[in-house]
Amino acid sequence: MEKQGDEKLTSLTYNGSRNSITAPESVSATSGDSGGEIDLAWEPVRSAKAYIVQRSIKSSEPGRWIQEDIITKSSYTVSKLKRGQKYWFRVACVSSSGQGPWSEPVQKKAP
Repeated sequence: MEKQGDEKLTSLTYNGSRNSITAPESVSATSGDSGGEIDLAWEPVRSAKAYIVQRSIKSSEPGRWIQEDIITKSSYTVSKLKRGQKYWFRVACVSSSGQGPWSEPVQKKAP
């Protein structure tokens, strides 16, 4: 689950419409190949042009989410995490009509 080769997007336009795209489903977080890595994967969303990946160490605090990356594939490896720290992750789709809702957060301790 490498992020290499993904076309990276540098900006997004949000038009306020969230009805035309759904949140990614079946988001999973597993240990990566190296210490401090977590692999994320989810079911692809048909109309998605990109996905926004965010992380937090406290999912219950809205202002604590940090954007990890914007990618075009339905998997991502988060690296350089503090070993033993619990992290929460969520994903949103971006389509031609804007950003959709966030997935349900998933939690994983960095190996």
